[in-house]
Amino acid sequence: PARGGSEPCMRRGLGVMAARVLAYHAAPAPRLARAAARARPGAAAFGDLARNRLPLAPSSSCGRRRNSMLAPCPEALKEEEASASYAPPTPPPRPYVPQRDDYAGAGALIPPDDASLPGGHVVLVDGMSMIFRSFYGWKNRAEPLLNSKGEDVSVQYSVAHAILGVLELDPTHLAVCFDAKGKTFRHEMFTDYKANRPPTPPELKETIPRVIEMVRRMDVPLLMTSGVEADDIIGTVARRSVERGLHVSVVSPDKDFFQLLGPRVRQLRPNGRNGDASKGADYDEQASNDGGMTPGTNGFGPHGFKELSARGLVPYTERDFRAEFGGLDPAQFVDLLAMVGDSSDNIPGVEGIGPKTAPKLLGEYGNIEGCVANATQIRNKRVRESLGSERGAATAHLCRSLVKIRTALSDPTINEPALPIDALGLTGKVPPADGGKGVGEYLERELEIASAADRWREACYAASRRPV
Repeated sequence: PARGGSEPCMRRGLGVMAARVLAYHAAPAPRLARAAARARPGAAAFGDLARNRLPLAPSSSCGRRRNSMLAPCPEALKEEEASASYAPPTPPPRPYVPQRDDYAGAGALIPPDDASLPGGHVVLVDGMSMIFRSFYGWKNRAEPLLNSKGEDVSVQYSVAHAILGVLELDPTHLAVCFDAKGKTFRHEMFTDYKANRPPTPPELKETIPRVIEMVRRMDVPLLMTSGVEADDIIGTVARRSVERGLHVSVVSPDKDFFQLLGPRVRQLRPNGRNGDASKGADYDEQASNDGGMTPGTNGFGPHGFKELSARGLVPYTERDFRAEFGGLDPAQFVDLLAMVGDSSDNIPGVEGIGPKTAPKLLGEYGNIEGCVANATQIRNKRVRESLGSERGAATAHLCRSLVKIRTALSDPTINEPALPIDALGLTGKVPPADGGKGVGEYLERELEIASAADRWREACYAASRRPV
């Protein structure tokens, strides 16, 4: 109505105020969190962000938010006071469903004994962890590895030999996955994601593109997508590979990948440990029942535990996970990590819950929803109050969204038809059409890493002698 009309709540700044309210509720979550912190001094921005949006009071003809440009009328004040106790409806708890018999890993479901599946072994390498481990490993040494041009090729040396070690495992498919530049969807969910990490050293920033170029020159399949992390690329490609009937090995020391483990998915951890549960048996029973010492019978290729360990790779399997975490399903590791937190990524977790408490809670209640729904039954007072509070529940759900590896990314660059799984196959790549001459010369003459060049030629020769 026109200014001066009969509506009891109309004031001069109503149009401006309404526009600000709409903009406030349409704002991105990080901006909303900052605005909420300013509006309510002392309120934790993380708690507001965990809720993503503050609850909006039920609409009415005169209900309005307070604004410095608009003095609220008595009717509006009454409605605002009445709406102070309003809270959005809580969704019913989602009961945890134990792992199904046809669960194969990485979220994929396939018949466990389907003889029609083609078979094969996919190795997915966490390229970023490989670079960081190599960089800081060389940094602790007295001198870097320099070529005749004075270029530091230390990290390239280590990464090249790591990739060649993987090729010697005789996989049928291979991909090295990297993070793209820029922030990801997790930074949009939580502005402080990885904010506690020190700045990347300039020399490491210069090394990363050189390593990526080396991997490309070696003609090894390389995957990198903006807006997501290498972990999510690995998770999505792992699920697609398992659904094709392939076995998947993830080469990374990162414990986040525990959530992908299953009968057809294992982790190869550089210089890691496997808890002595399976010793590389990889879920399938070995023909000689010797704990994985006999190669060739477990679906992951012809190399057994001893040969993997000789290359600095220790298998970590579903059975190892169950032995370490009290019989939990690998899929429950997402909830466990969400409650405990991850200091390396600045994920706080739920207050009062540590690595000993979380497995017990999940063993009894299944998942975060079960723990929140039964918070009043928890004996530990601190844990009971944390999970029973709105802030604690919201924090747990947000942390789970942050630590969960996506296994079904919709990005077209890592899905059919742009990326068929066969594009990761090594047939025609090792050895390439020239028998490996070009890559050998690149490693030996340009990078001056002669040992890697010799190892590459040996890998090409061994692949050429292998029956198709």
